[in-house]
Amino acid sequence: MRVKSSYNGLVAPSLIWIAALTAAVLAAFLRGIDLAEIWPLALTASMPAVAGLILTPILRKEWAQILVIFSWLILAIIGCLTLGFIPMALLFICAPAAAALFETEKVVEALVFAAIISAVIYYGYSIGSLPQTRLSNTQVLWGQQTGLMATFSLIITALFGASSHSRSAKWPSAMSGSVECEMMMNAIDGSVLRFDDNDYMLGANNQARKLFGIPLGTAQLPLQGLVPHDDNAQSAIGHLISAARKSESFERLRLETRFEADKITYLDLQASPLDNDIVVHVKDVTEQEENLAGLRQTQAIAAQETDEKSLFFAGVSHELRTPLNAIIGFSDMMRSRLFGPLPGKYAEYADLIHDSGQHMLDLISDVLDMSKVEAGKYELTYGMFDASDVIRSTVKMVRPVADAGDIRMDIDIQDDEALLIEADRKAIRQILLNLISNAIKFSPKGGSVRIGAKAVGDTLNLTVEDHGSGMNDAELAVLGTPYMQMSSAQKTEERGTGLGVSLVKSLTELHGGRFAVASQMDEGTTIDVFLPLERS
Repeated sequence: MRVKSSYNGLVAPSLIWIAALTAAVLAAFLRGIDLAEIWPLALTASMPAVAGLILTPILRKEWAQILVIFSWLILAIIGCLTLGFIPMALLFICAPAAAALFETEKVVEALVFAAIISAVIYYGYSIGSLPQTRLSNTQVLWGQQTGLMATFSLIITALFGASSHSRSAKWPSAMSGSVECEMMMNAIDGSVLRFDDNDYMLGANNQARKLFGIPLGTAQLPLQGLVPHDDNAQSAIGHLISAARKSESFERLRLETRFEADKITYLDLQASPLDNDIVVHVKDVTEQEENLAGLRQTQAIAAQETDEKSLFFAGVSHELRTPLNAIIGFSDMMRSRLFGPLPGKYAEYADLIHDSGQHMLDLISDVLDMSKVEAGKYELTYGMFDASDVIRSTVKMVRPVADAGDIRMDIDIQDDEALLIEADRKAIRQILLNLISNAIKFSPKGGSVRIGAKAVGDTLNLTVEDHGSGMNDAELAVLGTPYMQMSSAQKTEERGTGLGVSLVKSLTELHGGRFAVASQMDEGTTIDVFLPLERS
């Protein structure tokens, strides 16, 4: 197992090194030494410490650790070549001292490199193949003294930091040194940590140590040391543990933090009371959160495309209404011979133009209304009126079509019954027109259509029944889907948009009502619309 140490432990040794250099420069200034001779040496000597401070946020990465170690080795090489092998060979100890704050393997690697490089330099000095120093006596003396002083300071600080994080503390009795208990924690999927009543960590499984960078054997770690790089995450975990301890039950939390500067990590935490302690189970859900974010984006794009489609249909339908109204108006003038008689064939053409234009206007009106409903732009204008008057006037509008198809229309409303309803009169008329027109369209020649209405409690029940071709179960399942046409629609001469029933369903739901259909093949269809008598 790789034993990780606290990666921010390099900050203190780096600062001590820089402080030692600063003190040496200040001492030289007080002794009257020209700082122009000193500052290049001080700047060069501070580079490894500065590199350690800069790389502290990403010291979890192995390449960053190697870079810090080699920066100390390079400083030792420069010191030996410019200030003399003796006593500057002592600088080679700085590399393994810094490595002690990373991983145990890094200490061995740093010692090996330091030994090899120092041996090569010593051999070069012994055979006289290395260049002699060109520094002044003042620079050499200052550099040697400062190097030794700073090195001892770094070693002491690094050893103290390494020992403080490697102290082993036995688990309290609830978790004491039990191999079985540790194996049980390691068998759990996710990271598991246990905290005592003072919010000190008593133990953690391997996944938790890997996730939070906790050294093996570390115990009595304060909660503040769990995520020292993120104050907000640290505070959130503290509140979670406090809430679980107070409620004596499970508490959950979704947490966002950054273990690496360029990546957000999402964690699901569950704190559970156990005796006097709190067990925290942590699961990395970064992948699931990223997938969910992708789904949200896809959903937003799809919703935007749907809105754009609806707005497009609405815009096109609106623009087509004006010329169609003109076509219908002029053809109606020709049919009525307003400016004189027309030859027989032209009169027939005028009738065809008028009927086709009116049919197209009806189709476009359905598309426009459906687009408004889908875009959430359809607004109801409520008013109190008698539904029986609307039913009778609507039947008069479509009776010429029914008479042309030899279809009888029966109105099942008692004459003395007033069906007062608070609703949108135009929308109710649209519902009736679509249902009655469909019933006429799918009824055979000589058939009948029944239109009924009655008040049932606080609900108005509108019924349109025909004895036409009917629908099968598969068609009933998709009835009301926009632009969906039934197989029976393929047999009629008059084709629609497939929006009639869908628009009826949408307008009914806008009123807070409901919609029911019963149908059998070759026997007919009955559609019931239930609307509240008063506005909800």
